[in-house]
Amino acid sequence: MSHAPQSGQREPPISSPHVPVPNAPHIRLDDVARRARVSLSTASRVINDNGYPVAEATRQRVLDAVRDLNYSPSVLARALVTKRTQIIGVIVGDVTDPYFSEIVRGVEDVARRAGYLVIVCNADRDPVTELSYLRTLLGYRVDGVILAGGGTLDEAHRGPHRQAITSLERQGSVVVALAEVAAAVPRISIDNRAAAAVLARHLRDLGHTRIAVITGPERITTARTRLDGVRDVLGPHGVALEWQANGSFTIQGGERAAEALLTQASRPTAIIALNDQMAVGAVAVAHRLGLRLPADLSLVGFGDTTAARQTWPQLTTISVPRHELGALATNAILLQLQGGAPAASRQLDFTLVVRGTSGPPLARLGTAAPGTTRRP
Repeated sequence: MSHAPQSGQREPPISSPHVPVPNAPHIRLDDVARRARVSLSTASRVINDNGYPVAEATRQRVLDAVRDLNYSPSVLARALVTKRTQIIGVIVGDVTDPYFSEIVRGVEDVARRAGYLVIVCNADRDPVTELSYLRTLLGYRVDGVILAGGGTLDEAHRGPHRQAITSLERQGSVVVALAEVAAAVPRISIDNRAAAAVLARHLRDLGHTRIAVITGPERITTARTRLDGVRDVLGPHGVALEWQANGSFTIQGGERAAEALLTQASRPTAIIALNDQMAVGAVAVAHRLGLRLPADLSLVGFGDTTAARQTWPQLTTISVPRHELGALATNAILLQLQGGAPAASRQLDFTLVVRGTSGPPLARLGTAAPGTTRRP
């Protein structure tokens, strides 16, 4: 004898394996449980794959129900259960700088395969903006944070930055830096000071004695460290102030700095730009002033970004393994989240890439500059 369902009760759906419900709205976990004829907790254990033992036949019924109902679990609901948001935040110095784009690509290549969402935060090399992002990521309870830009040297900001990073770590977020920052977190980087010294030594060995420097933002650790590397090579007193100009790590800043350096009564025969963006701006100014590269002026950059291969001539620069930096930082975060030990700080290798913008000065060549490079 059959019994009709009592008033107010929903009749369980007849299981119809592998017949999807097209565009079913508001499918919830309890709908999946009813279709698979299991408890809500069992459905949750299968979907969240938390290692709890479930019979294979039961597991398969749940997975079939998920597919048939087009069920998509709520990320927020899952986060409440697992205490993980599957989000990694990356704070970059300047989102328009190709130096950071390759780092972010390395982060995403690893994070995507692990099922993580990457949030990119553009700090504009401003410590106040970076601190705001740190606090926002803290509020989102992200699983990891990668500090891709240099830290601030301003003591007024270092304390709050350190506190924000400590708060992230206390709530279970893993923080990794790609340059020197205020807090003692694992750092995966290159030796910026040694790399800048290599650039200075390259120009000195070519015979240049009037070497100028286009510096980065004074309060950024990376800019200061690179300038220290140049000073290590160019004498105990470093580079004279008249041979320095701040380019703010931007193309426009590089143009302004190069204009100031190259219109002096006694101009330099070589310029070290402490990132590729500023070097690109300096190349444009050199062409505008009618200077031949490298005969009248040698120019070197730092980063080996795509822009370094788009100047004429192509830019001599330091090659930084940016994709590897991003990938290794993400792997370090994932490993620690899975119960591994915190990553040890490490430095990756860099390479001097000599291209067409550097060569001996005219006085040393003693000729009308063979191999000068002017665009036809």
